[in-house]
Amino acid sequence: MLTSVLWSLSSCTTPTEVILPQTAFDGTFTVQESNPKDNYLLTLRKNPEKANTFTIENLANLVKNPLEGKATGKRLVIKQQAFTNYLGDQYTISGEGEMVDETLILHYTIKGYNGYAGAVFAKKQVDGK
Repeated sequence: MLTSVLWSLSSCTTPTEVILPQTAFDGTFTVQESNPKDNYLLTLRKNPEKANTFTIENLANLVKNPLEGKATGKRLVIKQQAFTNYLGDQYTISGEGEMVDETLILHYTIKGYNGYAGAVFAKKQVDGK
């Protein structure tokens, strides 16, 4: 009996880890504000030196210094990072997003003077349009 239990345990296979394909966050996105005159461009560039890491430029049309985001499957995670706006005010920002078709849905929080918590919808541009 013990032999049959050991035999059945040894024949069990370890489940293989499922790796999701890397979502194409790399590119330029048009952030669609409620007033179309306030729309702006958001750029994500793959960092060739860090796996699954992206440089995020112009988030919230306020963050002028590049931020860093990490892709995990279909999600983009922005860990809390400090930045200074063009007036010299100090803030921190964090958030996460996901790609749905060609739209980046990004939820983020800015802490500091006049902080903000909300979401943006950014449509990926094709061939710079």
